[in-house]
This record gives sequence, C-alpha cells and structure tokens, in this order.
Amino acid sequence: MTDAKHIENFKVFCKNNRLRLKEAGDFLPIAKAIGKFADDHFFCNFKEGTIGVYVTRESQRQFTYLNKKLLKLGCVPTQLGDFEACYDLEWMNIPPVARLLKIRKGAAKVKDPKWLREK
Repeated sequence: MTDAKHIENFKVFCKNNRLRLKEAGDFLPIAKAIGKFADDHFFCNFKEGTIGVYVTRESQRQFTYLNKKLLKLGCVPTQLGDFEACYDLEWMNIPPVARLLKIRKGAAKVKDPKWLREK
C-alpha cells in the first residue's frame, strides 16, 4: 500500500469518526486534542491496521498515570521518554483513547439549524 493511500485512509477515518483533523508542520494530517494537553495527537504511522499516538505531559507523575491508562486501553509503546511517548494503536481501540485524550469532537448541538437557512 502506498503512503498516499495510508494518508487518505487516515483522513477518511478521522472524518467518519468526528476526530479533530489538522495539518502538522510537515504537511501530514494529524488528529489533534484540545484543552490543556493540546500537543497530544493521532498520526498516520504508515502501518496497516494501526495508527500512531503521541502524548506529552509536564511532569513525571502525570506521564506515568497517562501511560498506565493508555497501556490498559491497548496502546503498544514504540518510543518512551521521561515526559512523552509514541504508541501504536489498533483501529478498534481508537474510540476510548480518543475520548480520554479529548481528540473526538462532541455531538452536533443542533441537528437542523433553521437560522442558517432563514433570511
């Protein structure tokens, strides 16, 4: 499978699952978190059946707590540092991790906004 195909699959998956899709500095797509830990994100790791997860925290205690939670949710570490890490995550385990890291968008507030059509 070509790199372009992996990237396209990642983009489609993010759109279908309401993930916050952005473009990183290297022009590759990422699904970014919001809030205090906005550096956390999913990225296309160019492997079949998995995506990459990047997380960082400000202290060792915060990172250790998050690392334990991510391991329970099925993340497989590929790089571990003192305050940051990268993981591989299978597609079926993405929803709980996206909720934990605040990467998934909330539900639409209004199903059919009349005020957009009224003149």
